Amino acid sequence: MAETREELLAELSREARRLGSASTLHNHACADVVGLNPSDWECLDVLDWTGPITAGRLAEHVGLTSGAMTGVIDRLEKAGFVRRTPDADDRRKVIVQLLRDRDRELGEAFAHLAQAFEELTDRYTDAELVVLVDFLREANGALADSTDLMRAAARARKRAVEGARRHPMQPTPAEGPPST
Repeated sequence: MAETREELLAELSREARRLGSASTLHNHACADVVGLNPSDWECLDVLDWTGPITAGRLAEHVGLTSGAMTGVIDRLEKAGFVRRTPDADDRRKVIVQLLRDRDRELGEAFAHLAQAFEELTDRYTDAELVVLVDFLREANGALADSTDLMRAAARARKRAVEGARRHPMQPTPAEGPPST
């Protein structure tokens, strides 16, 4: 057990990173159980906490291109997980809505974890749960902000690489000037 605040914060950081990795691996396993790929499963998860959103916004949340998102929505719609409808305000956009017809099947994938979480939360007082919920909300916000920054950095890097390919005589910072 950590003895100093610095050790406690390091342990908290390590366990938070571990939770993130474990959540990703668990989501992949759940996707396997219901016959989906991980990207499709992530889209269902996002739709569960956002409610109906545009296909473009869903693509932004999960980091997919519009073309890839079209494929995801096609698969999820065919499997009966989602419905797409034209946006009433902008007919060029599509709203994606999670259907609840297969909630039982999806819930079965989470049954073991739900039971474990129920047992875990029984150990905490209501006041402690308020602190945990607050921490998780704030942590989710920090993760979303960091994800946005990382994606922007990745897009900038990709543009720089593509720009260097279009202008072969213009060196990238790592190459230095062209030799003569």
